[in-house]
Amino acid sequence: MNRGINSRFLWVLVAVVAFLPGAPGYGQEAQHTAPEWNALGVEYYAGGDWNRALHCFLEAAALVPDNETVLRNLSNAYQARAAELADSGDYTGAAQHLEEAIKASPENPLPRLQLGSYFLRMSLVQDAIARLEEAILLAPENLDAHELLGDAYYQDNDLPAALAQWEFVAEVNPGRAGLRDKLEKGYREDAVEFDFKDLKSRHFTITHDPQTDRGLLRQTLMVLEHAYRDIGRNFGNVYPPTPILVNVYIADDFARATALGPHVAAIYDGKIRLPVNDGTGGQISSWELKRLLYHEYTHVVVRYLLAENAPWWLNEGLAEVFSNELTPRDVEFLRQAYNGGGLLPLQSLEATQMAIDGENELRLAYRQAHASTQYLWRRFGAQGLSRMIDALSRGVSPEDALLQSYKLNYDQLQKEVIASVILSGY
Repeated sequence: MNRGINSRFLWVLVAVVAFLPGAPGYGQEAQHTAPEWNALGVEYYAGGDWNRALHCFLEAAALVPDNETVLRNLSNAYQARAAELADSGDYTGAAQHLEEAIKASPENPLPRLQLGSYFLRMSLVQDAIARLEEAILLAPENLDAHELLGDAYYQDNDLPAALAQWEFVAEVNPGRAGLRDKLEKGYREDAVEFDFKDLKSRHFTITHDPQTDRGLLRQTLMVLEHAYRDIGRNFGNVYPPTPILVNVYIADDFARATALGPHVAAIYDGKIRLPVNDGTGGQISSWELKRLLYHEYTHVVVRYLLAENAPWWLNEGLAEVFSNELTPRDVEFLRQAYNGGGLLPLQSLEATQMAIDGENELRLAYRQAHASTQYLWRRFGAQGLSRMIDALSRGVSPEDALLQSYKLNYDQLQKEVIASVILSGY
């Protein structure tokens, strides 16, 4: 029954309108009455055939355009089909179906809630905020809506508003899964960033400590604008919605705000975050600043294109390829791992949360991702990448997407990387 439906949302069971007894069977082509179309739509809906259910409910609605039950059934079918499209990576199509769901049943908060969540995944933050605020007006006690609105405010760089929404949810349901982590993260950031200032360029907004060197901030904006152009072209002229948020930290504020160890140089978690001091406390070099910003901005584009559908090795591999060359030292590191039989299977590098055993294995994972993606980029270029992204966006599994795009499975790609990169120094 629930094929393709996001379990986060509560789905209302479609009801049969009792206009007439009986209903037509599957495959009948005669013209039906409104209750017959509705009853047939209910059968298709119960079987998980959202497209046929939609057709039937639309036919019923054309005959009885003001019938609330038919319209609610139509709205529910649009929602179910939208969830199915989103599961396949088609968030644009999902959003279109949800707009129709809202038109069919304007007083139903669920399509607005669902649409807000998809807009967030599409990085359309203002659109998400608008729909989620509408959902809360219709359903003030809906905790999903409040939490998602907090997420949207957070992405909009309004931390106090985000915390207010999350705190409301926590008051009602203190044990809600994942909420405590959001609150703790928000409180850490608020303690560091409460007096931060904003500096803007055409496509970026930097939030920074007032004591940050102004020349460094200007340089950061310039590098980011170059990254916006260069990396956008690498992806075939892809440019995420702006402004893109960047938090710049001095001293140990980065570690305090993120709770990450010293091995993490920068992160992207909906915002680009980086310290502008090196490990010794000195100001970051121009080369390192560019490398970090190009790396993290690549993650911005990947998330915009693929949401959660990007395998880790491709996400990090592209970020490395577009920010830094694979060095002879990197190749030698990989060669030693290969000679010792210690290369990691690429399939093990798909998930964001991988089972990595220690810092040395993490270094190996990054270098394997870099080498594999560099090989694909140099051999197949932007066209191959475009095919890969298209396949992943349609919900194709990473290895199947690789096979469709490059005619290589994981084992074949590994062998070619070993021969062309690790052993030859390519």
